[in-house]
Amino acid sequence: MKNIVLCFDHTDERPGPRDATNTEALFRLLDIDDDQLGWYHSGATSSRMRFSRRRRAAAVTEARGALLEAYRFLGDCWEPGDAIYLFGGADGGHRARELAALLGSVGLLPEGSDDLVSYALATYALPRTARTPQDWEHVKGLAAELIGNGESSVPVRFLGLWDVVRIPGAGRRTAPLTNVENGRHALAIDALRPASRDGGAIDEVWFRGGHCDIAGGTGACWALADIAMDWMLDGAVDAGLRVPMRLSTPTDLDALAGTAPTFGMVRPPLDAPVHASVELYLRAHPQYWRRLPARIEWADTDWLARGERLLPVPTQAEPAAPVVLTAAAS
Repeated sequence: MKNIVLCFDHTDERPGPRDATNTEALFRLLDIDDDQLGWYHSGATSSRMRFSRRRRAAAVTEARGALLEAYRFLGDCWEPGDAIYLFGGADGGHRARELAALLGSVGLLPEGSDDLVSYALATYALPRTARTPQDWEHVKGLAAELIGNGESSVPVRFLGLWDVVRIPGAGRRTAPLTNVENGRHALAIDALRPASRDGGAIDEVWFRGGHCDIAGGTGACWALADIAMDWMLDGAVDAGLRVPMRLSTPTDLDALAGTAPTFGMVRPPLDAPVHASVELYLRAHPQYWRRLPARIEWADTDWLARGERLLPVPTQAEPAAPVVLTAAAS
């Protein structure tokens, strides 16, 4: 049994030495070998277009292309019992979530099913109009008949998302994520536009910072991005992801980094789970309470103690150079 890790990034621009997104940073951390395969997609080039109907059409086309590449990669290497891990930030997170939904409804179809795969991608993956639960049951039934065992769903061991934003031109609803066993979604309190949330399908926790401070990338406050990354790694490693535990973990000083905006377009809902690092910032900046609802629930309260639990990986013989499968938007 092996791990299969697929990472959907949201930009291919790297102007500085530490401009990698959290998605790319996580991919770089992976132990890649025969027991853990990796696939990475750099992101859409349509983001450089002006916001227009042409850009929306290009964004959906590119996203479907990435999903098809990822789906074929899984079809080539997945075997029953393998653990699938999906990660993505911003609109890359939307792709990761759509792939999880596709695996839950269509599964991985046998060779010779290209027509049904193309139909499912064109009709159900990133649909321009909302699909009903009955629509999803219909395509799931077709897939189950084709597979022949009455069950098409393929489980996803872990789905990790950083402040997902919807792909321009895609519909707002997706299939239910009933096949996702574990998942985390880091949300930005200070974002200028609301994230695309998951309706309780996976754990959602709110972090201080704008969108790039949570997803990483150019312009991010890296101390805040590292806190969101640490929380994501904690959940993924608990779910069996293999990474070398040689990382430094965030500290209380990281929680105080950056400055809070004077306004934002996003407000966490009442009783929202808020990461416990925000509590440290509130002690120094009580006015930040204005960005929060009247009632919140502190999440990940032992985050500062996490470093004490991380032990170095035992030294092993140098493995043969692994083949890492990647994809880049064209």
